[in-house]
Parts: sequence; structure tokens; C-alpha cells
Amino acid sequence: MSWAIVADSSCNLRGFEPQAPDCVYRFAPLKINVADEEFIDDASLDVAELNRRVSAEETASSSACPSVGEWADLFRQADNIIAITISANLSGSYEAAVMARDIVLEEGERNIFIVNSRAAGGKLELLAVEVDRYLAAHPEATFNEVTAHICDLEQSSTVLFLLSSYENLAKAGRMPKMAGVLANKLKIRILGTASSEGTIKVVGPARSQKKAFEKIVGCMKGDGYTGGPVYIDHVFNERAAQELSDRIHQDWPNAEIIIMPCGGLCSYYAEEDGLIIGYGW
Repeated sequence: MSWAIVADSSCNLRGFEPQAPDCVYRFAPLKINVADEEFIDDASLDVAELNRRVSAEETASSSACPSVGEWADLFRQADNIIAITISANLSGSYEAAVMARDIVLEEGERNIFIVNSRAAGGKLELLAVEVDRYLAAHPEATFNEVTAHICDLEQSSTVLFLLSSYENLAKAGRMPKMAGVLANKLKIRILGTASSEGTIKVVGPARSQKKAFEKIVGCMKGDGYTGGPVYIDHVFNERAAQELSDRIHQDWPNAEIIIMPCGGLCSYYAEEDGLIIGYGW
């Protein structure tokens, strides 16, 4: 039986090759609309150009989720599908995936399970990679066993957002507008996390990178993190991502930390220098 791990492009994995036998990874691109131009968040997107256009454009820009048809095409690529979406409270991607599942299931024998990550960025990467590892270690696992495993992973993982600009999030209603306005005016970084409902919840401000990193480590300890995988996504800020990795390793020397650039959707919302940190416990 073949497997496919499918995510939308709020998961920043690009070119990921699963290790499990007879398994593929695919992603459904979201779109970012800037003035009269649509940027498709696929592997060929010039993220720097997207950011430049968004910054230069005075009118409001927006994002759009993958279509039902795009999800359906991906769901037809294997017998067993594990799909992971950006938080259902941040996008219509989950709803579109559910509609596509219903269409594809009517066509024949397939198993399709959709996970609402209640997050974006690093948490989706963690879920996708850990499901692949589970399949590689348990090649005879049933579909129900795999879905139970990813549900456990989803419940025991989260994401943090360390941002220095909040304009796009505030405009889109993804975070309290006043918090974004004040943070921009005061030029402070804000640490946010995913609420249990999958919305962005402000943890608190940090006037220096050092203090911000201490808050991140404190949040990780509070969640019960003990040294598992950490995914640090950055918006053209690899230096800060590496420095955060070094700080995490001070407390958890054996932590597996993966640093990767943000794709278009995460870059659009995290904005310049933003970091998105996903981890499990």
C-alpha cells in the first residue's frame, strides 16, 4: 500500500524526500495576492521578490488557500493519505481539504486523514517528518495506527513566533491590531504562540534578542520540552536562527535542531527577520 504525506505550503519543507518505503511528500501551494499580481507559494517562488513587492505596495495584500481541486489531485496520488494543514482558524485550507477528501473518497478505495495543525511553519514540518519516521520504523503499521500517532504528535507539539514586524498579521486580523501597531511604533519584538484554538496568542514583548531567546527557552521548558526535534524557520535571518539554536543547545545539548528558510506564506506573515519555532515534547 502506498502512502503520501501532504501539507499546504505553510509547511516550509521543500524538496523533502521521505525515508519510508513507497511514500511521497507533496504540498499544496497557497497564494499571496499583491495588487493585481498573484504569487504562487511553490518551490519556484522568489520569496525575496515577494517580500519586496509586499513592502512597496501601499494597498492591502492578501493570501488565498489551495483550491478543493488542488487538494483532490494530491489525494489521488496514493492509497493512504496523511494531510496536514495550517490552522483552520487562520485559513480556509483545512475546510478545502475536507471537501476534497469527501470528493476523492467517493471515487474509490482510499484512506484520507486530515490534521488541523492549529499552527503554521515549524509545527507542520515536525508533524510531516515524524510521520515519515514512524512509517519507516513501522512499515507494517495500519492506517489507524498512523493516524493515532499523528494525533498524539499534534497534541504534544506547538509553535512560537518571534516577530519584529506585525503589519501583515494585524491587517489580516491574525493578531490584535493594537498590539501590532504598538509593537511597530516601539520597535520591539513580540513573542507569540499558538493558542489551543489555533489562533496567535501574544506571550509578551522583548526589547532585545537575548531576552527574546530566554523567553523562548522558558516557554519550551514550561511546555515540558526535553530535547526532541526543533524546527526553526526564518525570514532571511539565518544568523539569528543559528544563535537561537546555540542557545537551545545550552540547555539541551542533544536536541535535534533543523533550520530552514520560510516559504512565501510564512514569509508574508512573519515578515522581515521573523522566526517561527516548532517543537514537540
